[in-house]
Amino acid sequence: MNIVNLIWKYACYILGACTGWLIAEFEPTFPLLTVAILFILFDAYTAWDLNKRVHAKYPTKTKRRQAKFTSFAFGKVIRVTIPKRLCVILLAYLAEKYVCAHWELPLSYILTGAICFEQALSMLENESSCRDERDSKFWRVLHKVLIDKTERHFDVNLEELKHTDKVTEEQVEAAREILLKYEKMRKEAAKEATPDTEE
Repeated sequence: MNIVNLIWKYACYILGACTGWLIAEFEPTFPLLTVAILFILFDAYTAWDLNKRVHAKYPTKTKRRQAKFTSFAFGKVIRVTIPKRLCVILLAYLAEKYVCAHWELPLSYILTGAICFEQALSMLENESSCRDERDSKFWRVLHKVLIDKTERHFDVNLEELKHTDKVTEEQVEAAREILLKYEKMRKEAAKEATPDTEE
């Protein structure tokens, strides 16, 4: 057996041993990690659903032309949000097992509960934002106590959109069209009023 095959063989042994140790060590956290991942993914879905509502209500003012899971946004959830939250739970479990062993303090459960609460609050904010009057009264009441996330989908601040004294591009275009129509009507009226000198 040559040296390369021997290295690969022992590398596989070491990798298998490390994998087995990790699974045995962190196996109690698997249900917690699963619950946290589900909460994070459902929060991402409610954000996408809010984006659809905002685009339907304000089609000319939203940043993106079509509401969808963009590769950047969903990739950030997979690459950044989920790994960070899972690392916090795993570190809390290690601290619970080796640092707070005599205190009987369930740190991993407390941290998972805090993460799930944070995601649940974000879901409720997403669901209560950009609601019409015909929607459920529950969402309208909830909207009064939670943050409105509608403005995150606009190029301008939501408060600026609500002010009636702000002149928008659509209003400028409408004014231009009215002026063009008026100019055309004025020219036609002047043409009719001028006597025919060719006779």
